[in-house]
Amino acid sequence: MTFTTPQILSLLTVCIAWAACKPGVGQPPYLVTNYALLAVHGEPAEAKPGASVTYSFLLASPTGPVDSPEVLWDICQTPKPPSESNAVASACAGTPDAGVGEADQTFTAAIPAKACQLFGPIAPQPAAGQPAVRPRDPDSTGGYYLPVQLWLPNLPTGPLSGFAFERISCSLANAPSLIVQEYNSKYQSNLDPGIDHTDVVDAAGTRLSLDAGPQEVAAGAVVTVEATFVDGSAEVFPVYDSQSEVLVDQQESLHVSWFVTGGTFQHDRTGVAAGEAAVSTRNQWTVPAQPGDYYLWLVLRDSRGGTDYKSYTIHVGS
Repeated sequence: MTFTTPQILSLLTVCIAWAACKPGVGQPPYLVTNYALLAVHGEPAEAKPGASVTYSFLLASPTGPVDSPEVLWDICQTPKPPSESNAVASACAGTPDAGVGEADQTFTAAIPAKACQLFGPIAPQPAAGQPAVRPRDPDSTGGYYLPVQLWLPNLPTGPLSGFAFERISCSLANAPSLIVQEYNSKYQSNLDPGIDHTDVVDAAGTRLSLDAGPQEVAAGAVVTVEATFVDGSAEVFPVYDSQSEVLVDQQESLHVSWFVTGGTFQHDRTGVAAGEAAVSTRNQWTVPAQPGDYYLWLVLRDSRGGTDYKSYTIHVGS
């Protein structure tokens, strides 16, 4: 199956950034009834130009995680023109060139040397005869991101494509020198958050650890699934406020996207807002009425682009 450029761009609007590939209209976003690319992950979560990053991904299906699909990788080095509304340039949306992509489950590559010019606060050199190009604006956390494409060309239901958005460590721009010095002394590159463990709690208060192995729950029951974060997952970091010309400390927010192959979740996504002291998040799951094995995925993201995910099997008894 081959996608035209408009088809690819349409697909990318739902398979991009820190979101999962969404199901069809009318189907809950958490319900996995087809192949679904749930996350693309870079390690480390933030890196300087020239540093190496290893990328991996989470691919789900109605029969559980998919471990060894054919995959191609590519690093986008084309900034998105102001005239385009997608998250990445259309030039980066096609099938990776054979000489650029890498057919492997993981992909290790260096952040391009000019990443802060292409996607960050340093204005790139304009092409001959062209007007100057303004630098990129940071997101609300002061971050800039490199798009790294994952292409899954030969799934049984057709190709899927998605992007990791790797946070780039760039210099603080348009700030007084003393602020830059303070920022450089305080700022720590983002580390990935983590899911420490996940439990299922039934109506009687019985707690079952999913990390200990597949657990059995009663068909049709209403249970609570609780994910506890690794200590320190919500990091504190400085952000430059250009209006007041001061550094302001922010704490990362954390959110979990929930996915399952059956039953009903109360929420597609839950989490902890910036500044909250909670160390876990929970969701209510109405267990399927049909006995059998079901698969659960949790994708944890922080507000600076860090990611973690876990996969579980739950047995539904009669």
